[in-house]
Amino acid sequence: MKSSNCKLYSLPMGWLLSVLFLIVAFVLTEVHATDYAIVTTSDIRASSSQLSSFEAHKALRGHTVHTFDETDWSGSGLTGDPAAEAMRSFLQTAESTYDLDYLLIIGDPRSNVGPVPMKTLHPRNPAPNCNFSQDAVLSDYYYADVNGNWDLDGDGLYGEFGDVNQVGSATGDFGVGGIDREHDMIVGRIPVYGDVSQTNIFNQSIQDLDHILQKTMNYQNAQDEADIAWRKSALIAIEGANRLFYGEQLKDNLLAPNGFSDYRVYDYQGVTLPDPPDATTTSVPNVLAGWDISTPGIATWFTHGAGTGAVSVMTTTAAATLDDDSPAITWQASCFNSQPANRNNLSYRLLVNGAIATVGFTEISHGPGSEVDLTTDSHLSGIPGMGYGFISRVGVDELTVGEALMELKRDSTLYNRCWYWQNHVGANLYGDPDISLFDTHMVIPEPATLPLLSFSVLMAHRRRRS
Repeated sequence: MKSSNCKLYSLPMGWLLSVLFLIVAFVLTEVHATDYAIVTTSDIRASSSQLSSFEAHKALRGHTVHTFDETDWSGSGLTGDPAAEAMRSFLQTAESTYDLDYLLIIGDPRSNVGPVPMKTLHPRNPAPNCNFSQDAVLSDYYYADVNGNWDLDGDGLYGEFGDVNQVGSATGDFGVGGIDREHDMIVGRIPVYGDVSQTNIFNQSIQDLDHILQKTMNYQNAQDEADIAWRKSALIAIEGANRLFYGEQLKDNLLAPNGFSDYRVYDYQGVTLPDPPDATTTSVPNVLAGWDISTPGIATWFTHGAGTGAVSVMTTTAAATLDDDSPAITWQASCFNSQPANRNNLSYRLLVNGAIATVGFTEISHGPGSEVDLTTDSHLSGIPGMGYGFISRVGVDELTVGEALMELKRDSTLYNRCWYWQNHVGANLYGDPDISLFDTHMVIPEPATLPLLSFSVLMAHRRRRS
């Protein structure tokens, strides 16, 4: 058998290096090239000193950035549901036109304002196995799925649990053409409260926005793996001995096997663990001390909550004292921590100081509050089960925070429980959805510069040989 006349090893080494560089650069460009949409208001675009820098930063990381405001969809003057519907209708066209991957909403989330509010949804639809009141829940999840009709039964109540063809009970909005939990975009929000007519509120919120944008750029511009080693640590705070199972399953199944250190703050009375916690009483001072000692890349808790606090764990006053140079990704298994109507809600205040991305609940959320296996189908969509799934995706699978939340909602069974659907709707991300625990400095070369870069590699190799 004759050997080939085209022998790879007969080519000059410089040309091989040049071709190899072209291939690697092309693959990197293809892998990281995504379309990233920023939806905001004209007032915010005119007022922010960091938004244009943030856009350039995202472009350097391989995104094609598209920024829109209410003038792009005739949304000026609209508030509440009309504003939400106008924005979503525009996003349907934009997603189809640009094949958008990420969506960052920057603006006021409150339901009575515009032009970029959260959508008012009604997930706990009265039906068999759903003995709950049908409370309104504000959510950005509505903008992740722009191609489904979330009022499939036509009753004016969007996002209802249950099939549209139910017989003998209240109909829902699931079914062909309705809610299918297949997201079209990966969504996050940076709240900005007020507008130019509310000078003090708006100016402070713009100042906070610029700080968050700069902090996000700094986080993603960490130089190398050594610079982010601190992020492989977790702080876990649990109020009540009945909830310790959440922290222990995180530690034993996810964190320790994957090289994470942990600092645990537990109510450790009347129980015995083979590895006792670092603090044996759950209190805000103990959590703050643990946060300072451990510098967590991930922080999570399981306790009762309200708009401005998580019981015995965190308050907005305490959040203002956290180290903001090493901000954490949070999963807050508490009710109301992301309550949009409260301009001082805990998730937002943590995003301003102490966190790089926060996931909390805008309304009442559901447990369980006693020990269960968080990996079983029947418990994936309780708030500790969702926390387990989110942290697994962020810390083990190395997904972005937005990918982790969207895939969690897509893949976790609802187990025919309307209150689980309320958890999915109520869990919202504050912060850049493109943030990853493992982010470091990255500049993806523009395709037009690749031949020049390849030529530079070749010439450098020739200079070394001469």
